[in-house]
Amino acid sequence: MENSTLLNRSKKTSLPEHSVLLPMMQLIWRPLATLAGIHKQYGELVLGRLLGRKILFVCDPEYIEQIFNLEGKGQLNRNFLYSAKKSLFGNGLVNSESQVWSKQRRLMQPLFTKDTVKNYELIMVEEAAAMAEELKKAASGQVDLSTEIKRLIQRIFIRILLGKSVDQLSNGAELIKVIEIICQELPVQLGSEIVLGRRLKRFIPLKSKRYLAAVNYLQTFIGAEIAQTRTNPGQSLISQLMQASDRSTGYTMPDNLLQDEAVNLFFAGQETTINTLVWFFYLTGRHPEVRDKIAAEIRSLPNETLSAAHLGQLSYTKAALNETLRLYPPTSALSTQTIQDIELGDYAIPAGTIVLLSMHTTHHSARLWDSPDAFNPDRFLETATPGGHKYAFFPFGGGLHNCIGRHFAELEMLLVIASFFKAFTFETDISVKEAFSVTLKPDRPVVGRVEPIG
Repeated sequence: MENSTLLNRSKKTSLPEHSVLLPMMQLIWRPLATLAGIHKQYGELVLGRLLGRKILFVCDPEYIEQIFNLEGKGQLNRNFLYSAKKSLFGNGLVNSESQVWSKQRRLMQPLFTKDTVKNYELIMVEEAAAMAEELKKAASGQVDLSTEIKRLIQRIFIRILLGKSVDQLSNGAELIKVIEIICQELPVQLGSEIVLGRRLKRFIPLKSKRYLAAVNYLQTFIGAEIAQTRTNPGQSLISQLMQASDRSTGYTMPDNLLQDEAVNLFFAGQETTINTLVWFFYLTGRHPEVRDKIAAEIRSLPNETLSAAHLGQLSYTKAALNETLRLYPPTSALSTQTIQDIELGDYAIPAGTIVLLSMHTTHHSARLWDSPDAFNPDRFLETATPGGHKYAFFPFGGGLHNCIGRHFAELEMLLVIASFFKAFTFETDISVKEAFSVTLKPDRPVVGRVEPIG
């Protein structure tokens, strides 16, 4: 048996290596074009050579599934970006190393199940309905939906995380500016770690004063909110994190990790949701046939307060949301690293190889998707596995590190969409593209016309 295993391993071949120095120097500023170009030139599984290091580019769903499975077995991990992310995320779930991550994930998971997040539906609906009524009053002119959605999601998340209305905060506008700065600067921090490596990066200081000031502002704000919550606990998400206990081990969250997780949630819990909703209204605002179908579906709901129970009836709306996430996923790529030699299909991949799962390229693959750049929600109604494989579409990641906030985000986005469509329709004729940011966001505000209903 042992000889047979050795023989099988010996049959594994090595991928040819390609110098990717020139395209990788552009990765920080042009991630979508860079990744798409590498795959177009070399294929769906590409081993790049960069300054003595190996980088594996993957956009084939079969290989993506294998990588998630191997990561779950501990053969890959995401620790190599730890130092680049530490200034912002500390040891929170976005960044924590394996042992800490496992304990924190187990502790926090019960707070983000599909049933648990329904506890927040009333806050989501109240804030969305109030915003929808405000926007109806602007029907005679142009509405900057990007700004309004950003304001709405901040209001929702602050109420849930901190247990208070944004109206009680004197620095709401400043917090939005801080998130913007971090989103603009973080790709430089992560991209330089991948491109230059830790050793070279020491000689090229890239952390701008602007970035560090924004991170410090956010951390100081969260720290002050935690201190207030300790003296006056309630039902906020921070209070629940303080009180959470792992039933099997008795583990509770240390103070330093509570701060880190709150920062992680504040940052990650808003930005990708805002972007996806802006893209959704941009796309439906330009496609009247899709917009009309969504409007008809939502207006057929019972004339009562929206809740999670209604969302099962919104199959086409959810299909349009998934199609938005396919075209404009939360990020261009996910990253991990082999910590031992692994076998990927017929290939041997050495330890220490950085692995980039090219999410945007996979979502736009002509092999996997008919007319991949077209906005067509029907593709998510026609088959249970659009794209032919479950990892042809993976906006929330997969495997052990799938997004803990997926159910929260889906609930929030669908309730906001339904609340808006019950009050008005939105049309736009502007054209936007993806901006340079750690997340995929429009390069300009999405502005259009609001048409009130009723």
